[in-house]
Amino acid sequence: MENLAPAGNRAALERADAAGADAVYLGYSAFSARAGAGNFNRQELEDAIRYAHLRHMRVHVTVNTLVKDGELAQVTEVLRLLNDLHADAVLVQDLGVLRIARNLFPDLTVHASTQMAIHNRTGVVWCGKHGIRRAVLARECSLEEIRKCADTGVEIEVFVHGAQCVAVSGLCLFSSMVGERSGNRGRCAQPCRMEYDYRGRWGAWLSPRDVCLRDELPKLAEAGVASCKIEGRLKRPEYVATVAASYWKGMDSLERGCFEKADEAEKEGLLQIFNRGGFMKGYALGCEDAGVIFPDTVNHQGVRIGRVTAADGKLAKVQLEKDLRNGDGLSLRGAHEEISLVYAGPNLKTGETAILRLRPDVKAKGGDIVFRLTAVDQLEKAEAMKGRTVPVDLFLKAMPGEALRLTATDGENTVTVTGDIVEAAKTRAVTEEELGRSLEKTGDTVFVPREVKTKTAGAFVPVSRVNAIRREALEALAEERIREFEQRIPNSELLRSLLPKDQISFDICSMAAVTQIKDLDSSSTIQNSELNVPEEHLPAGEVPQIAYIRTKEQAELARTAGLWVVWCPEDYRTEALQALKAVIQPGDWLALPDVCEEETLQALRRYTEENKELLGGVVLGSVGQLGTDWPVAYAAGAGVPVMNRQAASLLMEEGCAFVTASPELTGQELKTLLAGGAPVVTTVYGRTRLMLLHHCPARTALGLKKGHAGCRMCDEGHPDALKDQVLEDRKGYRFPLLRQRLPEGCLVQLMNAFPTDIINSEFRIQNSELNRAVVLTTEDPEDTRMVLKAFKEGRKTDGETTSGHWKRPVE
Repeated sequence: MENLAPAGNRAALERADAAGADAVYLGYSAFSARAGAGNFNRQELEDAIRYAHLRHMRVHVTVNTLVKDGELAQVTEVLRLLNDLHADAVLVQDLGVLRIARNLFPDLTVHASTQMAIHNRTGVVWCGKHGIRRAVLARECSLEEIRKCADTGVEIEVFVHGAQCVAVSGLCLFSSMVGERSGNRGRCAQPCRMEYDYRGRWGAWLSPRDVCLRDELPKLAEAGVASCKIEGRLKRPEYVATVAASYWKGMDSLERGCFEKADEAEKEGLLQIFNRGGFMKGYALGCEDAGVIFPDTVNHQGVRIGRVTAADGKLAKVQLEKDLRNGDGLSLRGAHEEISLVYAGPNLKTGETAILRLRPDVKAKGGDIVFRLTAVDQLEKAEAMKGRTVPVDLFLKAMPGEALRLTATDGENTVTVTGDIVEAAKTRAVTEEELGRSLEKTGDTVFVPREVKTKTAGAFVPVSRVNAIRREALEALAEERIREFEQRIPNSELLRSLLPKDQISFDICSMAAVTQIKDLDSSSTIQNSELNVPEEHLPAGEVPQIAYIRTKEQAELARTAGLWVVWCPEDYRTEALQALKAVIQPGDWLALPDVCEEETLQALRRYTEENKELLGGVVLGSVGQLGTDWPVAYAAGAGVPVMNRQAASLLMEEGCAFVTASPELTGQELKTLLAGGAPVVTTVYGRTRLMLLHHCPARTALGLKKGHAGCRMCDEGHPDALKDQVLEDRKGYRFPLLRQRLPEGCLVQLMNAFPTDIINSEFRIQNSELNRAVVLTTEDPEDTRMVLKAFKEGRKTDGETTSGHWKRPVE
C-alpha cells in the first residue's frame, strides 16, 4: 500500500520525505480544493516534483475544483503544465476537466478526487471506462464496499487519518449558500465546525472526530486498498512528519509479514499532534452517529497531562501526570472558558508539581484539567528527521595520459563522465586514498557514498578537478534517476492491463476530441472560445418543465399545473418502492439517491427494469450511476454538478436526456452554459440541499453509536425521531433536516433555511430559454399551490426566499 501524505507547502513536502511517504498530494496555485493551503506556484511546483522524483517519491496534484466556462482555458494550461512536468497524477472533480484531460493529454494519469463522490463498485467501473486510474472513495464507504470497489481492478485510495468532511464530499453547498465561499472551489468556510441548536441543546452537531486507522492497516490491505491517504494540507509540517512516520512504521511491518500495532507512545504522539475528541475508526470500520460526531468542541484536544490542585489568581499549581517541558503549549479546562498558555519553567517529570503563571485576565480553579496542545520535544523530533538518501558507488580512474573518468551508480542507474587528460606528477603523485576522501564529500546532495574505488599511478590531480567531476557525475546521476522514474506506462495501456477484460470498453484515443482544438503545442495559447463546446455539440432537447416532489399531494398539484413529475421518495426500501407504484402515474420519473451501496443500486436497477413501462426515466444522483445500463431514459440530477459546457458535453455523450446546472452559477454565467437551447435544467425554485449527512442528528443527540441501519425511530413515530427537526444557528436561521431512508440506513439532507426563488429572473438571460425545475420539499399543499401559481405566472413566490447565487458569484 502507498503511504500518501499531504504537502501544503515545501516544508511539509520535505517532512513527508523524511517520514518515509511513498507519495505526496499537493495543490497548484489555482483550482485546488484547499485554496487556504500554501500550495505551489509554477517554479515551486517544478522544484517540488524534481525533489520528489529524485527520491523516487510520487507527486499527485489536485485540480479538483468545479470550473466555470470562463476558466476552461486556464485550467487547460494547468493540465498542460502538469503533463510537461511529469506529475504522477492529477486529481479531478469536474467532469469538464476530466474530458479535457482525457482528450488533450491522454497519458496524463487521472485520479477521481473524493469530491467526485465515487462510493460503490458501479461508480468505480465507470471511472475505469473513462480512463481514470484511481478512485479516491467517498469517506462514507464501508469496508465491504471498499472491497467490492477494489475488485474492479481500478486502484482504490481511502482516507486513513485526520479530519473528514461531514457531508458527502462534492455534495456540500453550505459554505457557498450562506457565505459565498464555495467548498467545491477550494474556499470552504467550514460552517460544519460551528455550533447549532438541536432540540434546545447547543453543540457542534456537524463536526466529526478525526479518523485514525493506523491499527486497521491489515484490514485495508486485505480489502485491496492501494493507497492510504493522510488528510492535512492545512496542517503544519510537523503534523505531516509525525503521522506519515507512524503509518510508514505500520506499513513496513505489514510488508514484512509481522504487523505491529501502534504502541502507547506512538498512539499518544498521534493524539498529541492533532485530534478532535479523540479518534474514531470512521465509516469504513463501522463508526456511526454519536461515534462519528463530537459536539463538545471543534478544536484540537491535545493530551491530558495533569490537574490544577490550587490557584491564587496569578499562579496555578498542577500535579503532573506526564512530563512537561519548557515551551509546551497548554490548555486549562473547567467550568470557565478554556485558558490557553505556554509553559515557561524547568523541565519536569511525571508526579512533580508545575507552577503556571496566569495572565491577569484569566482565572483558573482547583480541579481544572490541564491538556498539552503542543509538545516541544515532538516538534523538535519531527524537525530533526532526516530526508531519505541514495547510496552511491563511485569509481574514479586517474591515469597519466588518459582522460579523468568517474563512474557513479545507485545500483539501478549508472553514469560515466570524463574530464581533461590527466598529467603525470612532477613531484608527489596523488594517492588513491586521497582521491577517495575527496570523492566521499558529497555535501548536501541526496547521495551518500556506499563504495568508493579509485585507480591511479603517478598522476597529478588537483582536488578542485576531483570536486568538479564528482559534482558533474552526481548531477548526471540525479538527472538519470529522475528521467528513469518519470518513464511511465501510457495511461490507456496501464488501464487496459488493470481492468478485467469484460469491463474494457473505453478507448481514450478514439474519444471525441475537444472541438476546435487542433495540434496544440507547448507554445499554444488557448482561448476560452476554443473550449466552449459549440451549440451543435450540445443537442437542443425538448425538456418539459419539471417538478421534483416528495408527496402524493405535491405530485397531483404539479400535474395539474402541467409539470413533469420526478419523484424524490423519502424511503427507498423495497416495500416502500412497491407501495410507491400505486401513486406513480405513467411517464413519471424517479430520482435516485445520490449515495447508496452497490447492493441498493442494483436493487434500484431491478425495480426500474420491472417498472420500465410505468417509469418515464430516472434522474441520476451521482456520476457513478452512469456505470449502470438503465432500461429507461436517464438524466443527470443535482448530484452531478454541471458548471461548464465541457461537463455537459461529457454527460450528453453518455446519453443523458438532460443535465442540471450548478446552483453556484450566476445568471450571467448561465448564459454560456445555456446557449443554443442545450438540455440543461435550471432550478428556479426550491430549498437547496446544503449537505448530505451519513449520521443522524437525532441518534447522535441520544448518544447512539450502533444500530444505524436497523433504526426504526422515524418509522414508529418515536418522540425523539428526526421528523420535523431543524438545526438553528446563532442568527436564528432554521435549517430543516429531511430523512432519506435506504436499506443500509438513513441519510439526512440538511436543507437551506429559505427556498431559492429566481422564477421571475430567467428573463434576464437573453436569447436563452430556461428548462426550469421546481423542487418541492417541506411545502404543504397550500404552499405548493402558491409556488406553482407563482411559477405559472412568472413571478416571485410569497414568503421569505433567497436568490441564491443569481447575482452574487461564489469565490
